[in-house]
Amino acid sequence: MISRDDVITAYELILARSPESEAVIEVQCGYPDRASFGKALLRSEEAQHRLRDVLRRAVEPHPALSRQDMGVFGRFPHAGGEGEPGFIRDFLGVRTSTRYSPTFAPHDGKVFDVPLKADFHAEAPEWLGLLKSVLSAGSRYRILEIGAGYGPWLAAGHAAARRRGIDDILLYGLEADPGRYIFLQEHMAQNGVDPAVCRLINAAIGTADGTIPWPVSADAAADYGSRPLDADGQDYRGHAHAKVIDLPMLGLTGLLGREPFWDLVHVDIQGLETDVCRSALEALDAQVRWLVIGTHSRKIDGDLLEMFWRHGWVLEHEQPSRFNFSRNARNLEAMTVADGAQVWRNPRHVPGG
Repeated sequence: MISRDDVITAYELILARSPESEAVIEVQCGYPDRASFGKALLRSEEAQHRLRDVLRRAVEPHPALSRQDMGVFGRFPHAGGEGEPGFIRDFLGVRTSTRYSPTFAPHDGKVFDVPLKADFHAEAPEWLGLLKSVLSAGSRYRILEIGAGYGPWLAAGHAAARRRGIDDILLYGLEADPGRYIFLQEHMAQNGVDPAVCRLINAAIGTADGTIPWPVSADAAADYGSRPLDADGQDYRGHAHAKVIDLPMLGLTGLLGREPFWDLVHVDIQGLETDVCRSALEALDAQVRWLVIGTHSRKIDGDLLEMFWRHGWVLEHEQPSRFNFSRNARNLEAMTVADGAQVWRNPRHVPGG
């Protein structure tokens, strides 16, 4: 069952208000987990109306965007294309199925403009990291997406590189959850990506090779917050799982060794980012040009900032994570209500700004 704090937080995030009464909170606490409750709330008439209203508002550029950043977007003109039922199309022409998240439903058939602030799945800083990695690439492009989900950055990287005339492209995607791994394969096919350029792996990331207990999501589209069970066999958020499987875990250093250089490594691993990146710092320094990291607590924001600063990397863009404090949370990551992002440039391989 979910907690009172879970219900209040979900109402504030999705409906921008508090629950009507304690009686309503008590009823909503009957949901078995956060994922099923969040999905139900997102599909409510009130939530759908609110999302449609947000979409109609004029979009202002992200407050952290500079004139130079605007110029980066300007080098990737809108690809055009018509909307189609069941899909969302972004400015690069990438098609995304609305089945991949309940938050996508209000955007069904929509063609998004250049994400000067955000689009349906990411804000401007992450997009800038991807586009800059393409602009600094030579005649080939190598991207690794860890915690890939349905592979949004693989498809976007492929489309952006092709727009810049790059044909030698390899896309590596690592996704642990079996359901989302199917999404990953589908997303590549739905965007016409040649299977020969894809290296898609159903495994978890870690500090070394091994095997881990993975909690399988009952609904792969509703819960993108999974990670391996803790040492005590518990989910880091306190969720119960009907199915747990043994899954291969790959160490980051070994995974990076599959290519001599990487134009972009995108990491979104639900709170494990500091330990995993620290375990492979030497390889990251030597082989990776750009690094985009999704962050999952305010502490992780600071830990990564200090670690990569000490190793000479340059922070190009960042957005701190947001959280709601709770004494009942199992850890800091469980308090996080909006992920952060950091975009790092490795000046050893990409000098200048």
